[in-house]
Amino acid sequence: MSDQISSTEIKVKIILDEAYLTFSETAERKDEANDRKLDGSVWEEGKMDGEFDEEDYNRILELQLEAAKVCDTNPELEQKTEELFQKVTADNADEILKEIVEDPDIKILGRVAVAIFLLRFPTVQTFVNKGHPLVLATDEYMLENADAQNWHDYKNLAQEMRWDPRD
Repeated sequence: MSDQISSTEIKVKIILDEAYLTFSETAERKDEANDRKLDGSVWEEGKMDGEFDEEDYNRILELQLEAAKVCDTNPELEQKTEELFQKVTADNADEILKEIVEDPDIKILGRVAVAIFLLRFPTVQTFVNKGHPLVLATDEYMLENADAQNWHDYKNLAQEMRWDPRD
């Protein structure tokens, strides 16, 4: 693990926030529910030029497809992840993490999002150099820019949960 420690509260918030955001991304897809296709992503390779190599781009599309199918079959998770996110505190984060880990669908959405993040930003430097929205954010929870803590939070979460796509 990196030298930067990630609290359980932050790791839980990442999983829940990313799971919740997946529903918005799924709604924007070019394909339809129950008829998902790899090329249904709204990501355009040209717009993402230089962010990842071709092999990673294809893996990202596969991961997005996997998440879209979970969203299609479990629409109630959108509200559940939002509500859980709102409840997370330092005091109850361990309990909520246990609940998340026991829900295979939330776990899939979290794993997919973290894997995509790390495929796009394999190092701290790529995260900072590519102008990720988190780097530009003013929300302290989302970024402590001095040491790119947010990137480390994703990396630590991926290592702890064994979600790193490069392992």
